[in-house]
Amino acid sequence: MRLLKAQNTNLRNIYGKGVKYDINGQIIMDSTNAMLVPRGTTAERPTNPENGHIRYNTELNELEIYQDGAFRRARYKEPTLITQQDLGFGDQVETIFGPLDSGDPEVPVPSAPQNILVFVENVFQISTTNYTLVQNPGGPYVISSIDSIDGVTGFPTITTSAAHGLTTGDLIAISGLETDPDDNLELLNIGDDSTSPGSVAVTVVNATQLEVHIDVTGGVPANYTANTGKVYKAGTVTGPYLPGWYIEFNSAVDLGKPVTVLHNFDK
Repeated sequence: MRLLKAQNTNLRNIYGKGVKYDINGQIIMDSTNAMLVPRGTTAERPTNPENGHIRYNTELNELEIYQDGAFRRARYKEPTLITQQDLGFGDQVETIFGPLDSGDPEVPVPSAPQNILVFVENVFQISTTNYTLVQNPGGPYVISSIDSIDGVTGFPTITTSAAHGLTTGDLIAISGLETDPDDNLELLNIGDDSTSPGSVAVTVVNATQLEVHIDVTGGVPANYTANTGKVYKAGTVTGPYLPGWYIEFNSAVDLGKPVTVLHNFDK
């Protein structure tokens, strides 16, 4: 008696090239050419995907695989170099350093403190014992409006959506969205352009309002889109805490000690 060893999907010749399913449960493709997987946009993904689904996303121009409850990019190139990031020097006050950037666009920040190597000068730091990871420290406080620009000085008033807890003299950084990118008000957006200051001093304050010491004469408050920006408290060494992930040490770093992080060694 002869046993059926395999089934062939070739419709023209059962002995020709095709896709076979053998008695061991293997799927065997005879072709030396290529396999064309399902293709479509993000909106055309299957309604009820299952782990193991593979498709090509024509909108993102990448092969994607459904795993652990989400579609993920099938990476074709891993970082080849360990990135050394210098985060500045200690001043016996500051405990937060960053933001972190591994140089890898797919994984710019570590998923856990253990995924990076942190040194203060030449001393290795132990995760959770010496430091933790924090996101967007020092707030942030959502800006509900920017208004009351004085026609002479241009000092604006920033109104936050909740009590901010800041005080006169604090240094802050600001992010936001404007409909007119050439408006002088864009100077409030720290890091927005080369003329933006490194931080802004708070001169007058109440529970939900801040007046900042920067001349934006000619700015038009109506060009600022409400609830699109945030206020971040500035650090004493690292500057404004812009959006991102930071290292927070359990105690202040000693004066003059450099803080260094190594990324990508675990990839």
